[in-house]
Amino acid sequence: MASHSRALHLLSVCIMSLLAQAGMAQETPAPAAQLPVVDSSDAEAVPRSLSGRLQLKAPAAPWAALLREHIQEFSGSAESQNITPSLIRRLRQDIEGILATEGYFSPHIEFENPESASLSGVTESQRDKLIHVSVEAGQRTFITQVGMRISGSLADRANSGDEQARQRRSGLIQDWGLPIGQAFREGDWSDAKTALLENLRADTYASAKITQSAVDVDADAAQASVRLEVDSGPAFRLGELHVNGLQNYPSWLLERYQPPKAGENYSRARLLEFQRTLQNSPYFASVAVGIEPDPDKAEAVPVEVSVVERKRRDLSFGTGYSSNTGFRGEIAYRDRNILEKAWDLRSAIRIEQKRQVGYADVYLPPRDRVTDSFGAIIDRQDVSGVLTLRNAVGIKRTSQRGHIEQRLGLNLIRERNSIEGEPAETSKALVLSAGWTWRDVDDAFAPRKGEIYQLDLAVSEKTLLSDQRFIRSYGKYQRWIPVGKKSDSVILRAEVGQVVAPDSAGIPEEYLFRTGGSTTVRGYAYQSLGVEQGRAVTGGRVMGVASAEYVHWLKEAWGVATFLDIGDAAETWRDLSMRQAIGVGARYRTPAGPIALDLAYGRQSKKVRLDFSIAIAF
Repeated sequence: MASHSRALHLLSVCIMSLLAQAGMAQETPAPAAQLPVVDSSDAEAVPRSLSGRLQLKAPAAPWAALLREHIQEFSGSAESQNITPSLIRRLRQDIEGILATEGYFSPHIEFENPESASLSGVTESQRDKLIHVSVEAGQRTFITQVGMRISGSLADRANSGDEQARQRRSGLIQDWGLPIGQAFREGDWSDAKTALLENLRADTYASAKITQSAVDVDADAAQASVRLEVDSGPAFRLGELHVNGLQNYPSWLLERYQPPKAGENYSRARLLEFQRTLQNSPYFASVAVGIEPDPDKAEAVPVEVSVVERKRRDLSFGTGYSSNTGFRGEIAYRDRNILEKAWDLRSAIRIEQKRQVGYADVYLPPRDRVTDSFGAIIDRQDVSGVLTLRNAVGIKRTSQRGHIEQRLGLNLIRERNSIEGEPAETSKALVLSAGWTWRDVDDAFAPRKGEIYQLDLAVSEKTLLSDQRFIRSYGKYQRWIPVGKKSDSVILRAEVGQVVAPDSAGIPEEYLFRTGGSTTVRGYAYQSLGVEQGRAVTGGRVMGVASAEYVHWLKEAWGVATFLDIGDAAETWRDLSMRQAIGVGARYRTPAGPIALDLAYGRQSKKVRLDFSIAIAF
């Protein structure tokens, strides 16, 4: 994009120079009339029959790189051509124009054959020669004066004593992008004007414009003065929503996503926030929110909302593999408008080698950034010698406030556990839970910088439909630290949990701790670290896990990793034996986050294990 912008600036200079010569220019970003005039002596000295190549002789400087980039005759692949007077004149003009965009208005340019002092006297035998083009940029021009005049509603408010308007006007002047003492560049001049307008148009003054601008250059003194007149236009206030494309969902649905209210001051950031919120909802495939910056509508400008709805119902099939639970197949059904109330049903049946689960959850439209849901699940799994059948129903409330997500839930769970050679045990619990997650990362799916804190609490009372009184707490911290200028990173993770109860009897496995597997302690089988009972492993009341990982990306999509994991779960802290694993892995970036293939060696198990997880939907 930078090269495109620079090319546009160069094209702008050439067009403005032509317009100035024709008497048509209205704005003079860099007065072409003050550029050095063409010295025709070199051009007249070139015989019409001379053939050769042109080579730039210039110091190592950014402006020299620009000449080589934008003048074809100076490129390394340029071929021999006829050196004519018109070519010399054009090259001189091109060189002067490019240098002017960088603030050099007094360059010295010479065309010279290395075998003679000048181009005069070239004979037939001197065809196909190397013609040196010597360029000295001269003194660079710096800004010595900036004059900015602001009119319109912003000026009226500031002059009438509005302190906020005064501060904003002062901020525009102070933040001007081409201040006194800075070298003049055509790109900086254009960027400064664009930034000034964007500042005004993004908040309140949507129709702001620059009515006059000019740069007066004194090439001999290498000085430039800037003059600007800016009209802020009227202050815009938002009016009613005008919605296009809403057909299958009720009109009140948009009100649940915190739309801007009539009478608010216009803010582009506010409209973009509303757009993102709608886009992240389950109901819309695409969303566009904006206004028409018509000064005549400034008192109550309509907010235009265009949506493309998602299909109401989806039926999908999927297959995949996980080193934790084996091969799997899945059928999922979704209906986003249950009972014509925009209730979102999400349900699936998933069959895995070690686990089979069916669930149905209904999510209600949000209200004041709060989403309520209820659902049921049937879950059967045979892991680490324990066969568990779990049935549960529950309700949940999730709210988002800035970086913090809060969760409140109430679950009624019944669980039956069977261990070979022992009688089956049944436990039930009514569990009240609360959780908080503070998330601040640069990318939700593939973070490179940021951190996450998580805390979950669960409480069950024996006298309320429960077999055991317990308090369960779980905390997690994860941090991504960028390394170098590329996309490498260090990933740190720590987890700790404890269940406070007289013992584990009567507590469902869902609320005890087991660890091990591709997302916890690699090198050990899924949920194989816990309380050993014969050849089976059941959950314990305490758990601790830590991990450190370094990821180096070889290309945009492929990377390698090395890691160290430690962790264990047990009945008491005294019984905790932190198992360790080291390993290396491969990474592949996808839109949903990196896929990991890890080879880990468990120090205590003395075994090498391959951990892999991938899912493909079709």
